[in-house]
Amino acid sequence: MCGFFGVVNFKNKLTPEDKIDIKKGIVSTSYRGPDDQKILSGDNFCFGFNRLSIIDLKAENQPYHTDDKSVIMMCNGEIYNYQELKNILSSKGYKFKTKTDVEVILHGYIEWGDTLWNKLNGIFSIVLLDKRIKKLFLIRDHVGVKPLHYFVKGEKIYFGSDYNSFLTIHNHNHELNNSALMSYLSFRNVIGKQTFYKGIFDILPGTKVSYEGNKIKENQYWDIPTEIQPDQGIDFYINELDNLINDSVKKQMVSDVSLGAFISGGLDSSLLLSYIKDYKPNIKTYITGFDEHGYNEFDYADIAANYLNLDKPNKLIIKPSEYIDSLEKTIKYKGEPISVPNENAILKMSKYMKKDISVVMSGEGADELFAGYGRIFRSPHDFYMSKKPLMGKLINYSGQKNFSNPIDHFLSRYSWFTSSEKKQFLKKDFINNTNDEYSLEYIQSLFNKISHLSYYDGMYYLLGKLHLTNLLNRLDRMTMASSIEARVPFLDVNIVEFASKLPSKYKLKWKNKISKFASKFLSSEIISEKFDIPKYILKRVAKNRLPDSIINRKKVGFPVPLNSWASKKFGEYAYDILSSTKSKSKEIFNISIVEKFIKKNNYDAKEDLDGKKIWMLVNIELWLQNQKF
Repeated sequence: MCGFFGVVNFKNKLTPEDKIDIKKGIVSTSYRGPDDQKILSGDNFCFGFNRLSIIDLKAENQPYHTDDKSVIMMCNGEIYNYQELKNILSSKGYKFKTKTDVEVILHGYIEWGDTLWNKLNGIFSIVLLDKRIKKLFLIRDHVGVKPLHYFVKGEKIYFGSDYNSFLTIHNHNHELNNSALMSYLSFRNVIGKQTFYKGIFDILPGTKVSYEGNKIKENQYWDIPTEIQPDQGIDFYINELDNLINDSVKKQMVSDVSLGAFISGGLDSSLLLSYIKDYKPNIKTYITGFDEHGYNEFDYADIAANYLNLDKPNKLIIKPSEYIDSLEKTIKYKGEPISVPNENAILKMSKYMKKDISVVMSGEGADELFAGYGRIFRSPHDFYMSKKPLMGKLINYSGQKNFSNPIDHFLSRYSWFTSSEKKQFLKKDFINNTNDEYSLEYIQSLFNKISHLSYYDGMYYLLGKLHLTNLLNRLDRMTMASSIEARVPFLDVNIVEFASKLPSKYKLKWKNKISKFASKFLSSEIISEKFDIPKYILKRVAKNRLPDSIINRKKVGFPVPLNSWASKKFGEYAYDILSSTKSKSKEIFNISIVEKFIKKNNYDAKEDLDGKKIWMLVNIELWLQNQKF
């Protein structure tokens, strides 16, 4: 697990300044790989690599290349099935210089070409320069665990693992992408391939980008399946999922450095640990939280650890002052405004863990695959019931209005700042010169791909493309800022494909026929976890592995008490920084509206929503202060 930055110019030789840019870029992001640093360059290319040593610690550092240097590659990530691929390639006569996992990419490309990407099982962002055909390839893993960005400037294309590297490019002043800011206010992250920086683009999950010196070409080599498998019965699926999780964990336990795991006392991390302990009985576990009631899960983490015969979890309490003090540092590592309130808590925990471990196992993905967000996955119920002539008149299922189509309903349910709120908070000049057409078109494209599915079934695809990528970005940035590799066993491509084809009734199940009937008169907010069972199949798999108190507890997530803080020290901090004469966001936001919002007496208690909105505005301001726009 590492980080890279590079540049290619197929038309002219690079200048000395170009190569200095790459050196500065990898120095500025050395936290992604503090163990070794290497630069490889030629007339038309310069590749820089920071290594975090995980497998074959004494191996030669990347970039790797063929003997004649006609093909050069770098990879940030882990290839979990590398031994299997290595055996096949060795039998064909390929010679390996290291015992690393990623060297199989170089030889695999020579042998299989573009068909290699679907043979890889792992988490990866890859850059591969094939000088024989004058092409550059940029490839991102199936679900987007590892980040990958590119920027075209004239004849040159830059590519890297971290936005901060791009800020070292000489003779270029980056600009704010206003459309991205609109996307952030709606979805708490910038969706699709656009970023906060004009001209810098993300490569989408499961996508290969090729560059020949005059154009960018995108090709999606894999996507989340959108076809539901014919029902084979719950017992078949339980056995299949059990085997898949075990296989994923077994593959991902390979490491030549110390390995630990997050523990929350929730179903996902606890179930994962029940498999992990079979391979590493003494694994260290870590949890962080806040002092406020309802905002830490330490007791449940103790229950899970005790049941699994693990040592007591390592616990870290974060105080409001520590949270505030770490915001600016977190945003600087992220290279963009924070997207999830607990990101700086994860950063602080990662810094704490680094004294013991360099690899951590995490439960990301289970919620998106198996309906962990009960209210969201049940929300299509509101849309469908509101369309029934009699029921729609009797009950306001949607909570706001009668939506004409699933897209409008989804946007209303999923957005943090509504369209009307954006018009209220943003200055008219900003709104008049900005549109969010890209985000809306991107979401429309996702709905087009699931047009053959019900809104219920399509929700899993939507959350996998919109919500999951955001959480994975958070996990990568915060752990790698501390030089820790995060692995996500639930997101093994085989598990993703299994879950995506699984009939929805085994993910989000009605408790009984009476519950299903009664739900006709209720909204999803009331139904969730009272009349239905989220992550039903995961709970069945966990039945003989975990106590009922863990399996059946209500979904908590990793909340931050932002409403409580907004009325106290954090609110004062937000008011001071946003209303300051030095505020850069004054050009964007109607500060008088912002001030009134912060000072109001009652905050929306639902999921700390008002506190989250204030937090988002603070993030934007702090990020802008670190930019040279």
